[in-house]
Amino acid sequence: MACFINKVKRLPDVLKTLKGFLSSRNYGSTLFIAGNKATDTFAFLSPYLDFDRRFADLDKLKRDLDLRGFKIDAPELKETWDFYKYVDVNRRALEHRRMEIGKRIEDLKKKKELTQGEEKEIVALKIQGKVLKQDLKMIKDALWDLEDSVVLRALKLPNDIDDRTPKDVPLVLKIVGENSNLPENERQSHLEIGRNLGLLKYANPLKCYLCNDAAVFELSALAFSADILREDMIRIAGLDFGRSIVLEGSGLNHEDPTESFILANNSKIERNSHSRIHLVGGASLVSFLTMHAKQLINSNNFPLRYFATGRQYTPFPHETAHVGLFTVCQSSAAYAFSMVKVSGSEEYQAEFENLLRKTIQIYERLGIHYRIVMRSASELRSWESLRVSFEIWSTFNQQYVEVGFISACGDFISKRLLIAFQTKNGRDFPGVISGTILSVPRLLACLMEQNPQNFVIPECIKKYMERQNIVN
Repeated sequence: MACFINKVKRLPDVLKTLKGFLSSRNYGSTLFIAGNKATDTFAFLSPYLDFDRRFADLDKLKRDLDLRGFKIDAPELKETWDFYKYVDVNRRALEHRRMEIGKRIEDLKKKKELTQGEEKEIVALKIQGKVLKQDLKMIKDALWDLEDSVVLRALKLPNDIDDRTPKDVPLVLKIVGENSNLPENERQSHLEIGRNLGLLKYANPLKCYLCNDAAVFELSALAFSADILREDMIRIAGLDFGRSIVLEGSGLNHEDPTESFILANNSKIERNSHSRIHLVGGASLVSFLTMHAKQLINSNNFPLRYFATGRQYTPFPHETAHVGLFTVCQSSAAYAFSMVKVSGSEEYQAEFENLLRKTIQIYERLGIHYRIVMRSASELRSWESLRVSFEIWSTFNQQYVEVGFISACGDFISKRLLIAFQTKNGRDFPGVISGTILSVPRLLACLMEQNPQNFVIPECIKKYMERQNIVN
């Protein structure tokens, strides 16, 4: 006990080292609720914390963080996490000892007659129980302070990087067709082309309207994509709104207005509440995750394959230059989502390849020049371990634009949102594969720039427009 008390005396020093973080942290967590806030905030779920696994290979973790450009001191975080676990173990030992004392006192009181020694033992046990109660209060307060810092810091750790992800520069996997680039004097922005052809009215990223054939193209492109995806995937109507906990579970900062649209005037949500509602769109990752958060899935149902066609809502950073349809806040898209039982297994790899083949089929049928690129580590979002992009050439900007992508997420998200399935030994967490298969505004912009004088519609999409006899 004395050894433990001496160890506890180190807590002020440890908390002092965390002072800088605690004062600089500008948002709270909805994903993890510390013990000292449990009476004030309802915890919908408690994420599965696998930090021991993450810290087991510290060199790999440091390397992954450096490749991503994350400024996180992994050794210091590991040391703090280890100390947090040490304090928690000793808290449990104190609680166990206190229960033993209480039971011993009850057993002694059950006796009809107590010896003088037993009476003295009860007095000593009561004194010891009071000391343990004080020690427990002290250690719980310290533990909650640690919990409110170290766990939240560790939750900011990004996903593991897949071994196939290029370290420094993107890797071009495939180039289809030839780039029919226009002379410099003939290049025009799709905004100018859209205005001249009566296809587009654009004011800013929040105020943009597709007109005439462009509006019909949007609906037909989504219908075209859906017909290919529906062959072995279930079509759903995704939710346009998501809660803060799901955003944070997917790796986003739920209070960053540049990452999601936050509903500020919702009468049912307190202004300073962490449980906010966000406008994300039905064709988004958050929309699919909302369906499965804190769900125990029957293992016989795997693999799960869904897709949705609809809206995506993404805020536009004010400090960034507008690039027309490439940076609109509301876009139409086809989004796919799959889950496989074992992350990293052959089945998981096969599922990724299957979705990749389907996406290639969509772009092949468009009959245009495109390329497939594996993104580098620094380009990955925090929840991704691997991302393969589909890019089309922007004639005006003279660069390739990502029009679709597929992300391998492993079990990173499912552990954070408690998406699990039952096994013989308990539960496990499925691997997630997802991505925007086709972003219609970006495709439309690239197509318009390739033919400034005439909007040339791919035959595969034109067929969907002709079925309704509304193509000009």
